[in-house]
Amino acid sequence: MVFQDKKGYEEERVYRIRLTVAIYRNNILSYKNDIVVPSIYRRRNEARSHIRKEVTDRLIHSSFFRSPRPDYDLVRYSEEASCNTFLRYRIVSASLSGEEISKTA
Repeated sequence: MVFQDKKGYEEERVYRIRLTVAIYRNNILSYKNDIVVPSIYRRRNEARSHIRKEVTDRLIHSSFFRSPRPDYDLVRYSEEASCNTFLRYRIVSASLSGEEISKTA
């Protein structure tokens, strides 16, 4: 059995962004979907920077606002305020082979 040192292990790890879209109708969760963005980042800081840019762009160029809910980053309110869309960005670690994506983050 071959053991890799910690540095070798870190070189195989990459980071991806998991985007969660949730729709609440009358404050009840009616739809939720997790999407893993296909971009791969070698460093966590690169993924963090991409998320910051994405959030800033959405705040400037769309009808999304900062979410008052602590578990989501952005929210878009519907016209009648009964169906709201929430977005959450999370960084997840993955392997270079793409076979494994961590559920934590």
